[in-house]
Amino acid sequence: MLLVSSLLTSCGVKKQSVASSGRPQIYDAWDARYVYQMENRRMIPVYEGRMVGRSWGRDENGKINHVSYIGPDKGQNEDLLFLHQYKADRKREKKWKKAKEQRIDFVQSRLDLLEEDENTPLIEIELEEEDDFVPPVFIPQGIDLSTPEVSTEDEPVQGDGLPLPFAPL
Repeated sequence: MLLVSSLLTSCGVKKQSVASSGRPQIYDAWDARYVYQMENRRMIPVYEGRMVGRSWGRDENGKINHVSYIGPDKGQNEDLLFLHQYKADRKREKKWKKAKEQRIDFVQSRLDLLEEDENTPLIEIELEEEDDFVPPVFIPQGIDLSTPEVSTEDEPVQGDGLPLPFAPL
């Protein structure tokens, strides 16, 4: 055992610290239970009365505003919010870049189509002169087009002597 330990130390491999219970400290973080802090909206992992593990918090809108790893020793604490924001920014930038490229391709294809339409030669089509055939005018048969004489004797009149526009019922 001493030989393996000295070999790992000489190769630069750190020996994982073991808690007094004889198990690795990472198990403490895995076995921790979360406590919710209402004043700052954070979930804090607690194991046997001490904070250990990954904690996070969110603002009023649900956006993550705190992520960190609380190690068993002060030197092992790590702020993970920066890493989270960096990954989110990279993902957003990739989406924006892809959308921008798609938009550029769409606009370019439309411009190419317009340019192709402009460069298309016009084809002149000669129309043959048609005969001067004009179809006969449609005149209805059996309808008398002359104006009938209107008799005002039978028409009812208003009090002022003018005929009524509609026949009485």
